[in-house]
Amino acid sequence: MKSKMLNAAVIVVILIVGTAPAAAEKATPGLASFEGQLIDLSEGWGEAQACVVWDSDQLVECFRTEDDLTAHMAASALQPEPGELGILSTCASSLKLYDGLSYSGATLYLYQRTTWFNLSDYGWANRTSSFKVGACLSYFADFANGGGDWYPTSYTQAYDQSSSMISGWNNRVSSVYIG
Repeated sequence: MKSKMLNAAVIVVILIVGTAPAAAEKATPGLASFEGQLIDLSEGWGEAQACVVWDSDQLVECFRTEDDLTAHMAASALQPEPGELGILSTCASSLKLYDGLSYSGATLYLYQRTTWFNLSDYGWANRTSSFKVGACLSYFADFANGGGDWYPTSYTQAYDQSSSMISGWNNRVSSVYIG
């Protein structure tokens, strides 16, 4: 009997390990791939300095530098295709949030439209010091799920960028929405 239980346990472990790639297709927000390892961005970025979120339900990809991220995207042709991801679900270019002034420091790229990103899921709440808005307008909020005060939307229209946040907003954004 003990042998049958041990064999069952081994089968369960194999099944769980065998499903890991499928789990990567629909992941917990903030779970990221970084140099072959899974990291939870909500617990810290470690050596990662640039991450891309295509869809809030998918595994995030992280890299050591923003240049590494953009090179990977170019080499892999990882650009959102309207027919592939749906024009209503993704923006043609990302919202880029930077940890430092003048587009420096760690960066988080976000693509998915029509959903609030709670930045704490990605270890990014209260970190934005500069930003570049892509092709779709964005909203920045003080609290999760768009709660609290909003950053003036006149500064977050399509293709707007700012090397610093307006007074009182440095390291204050906790959620963003891409329209």
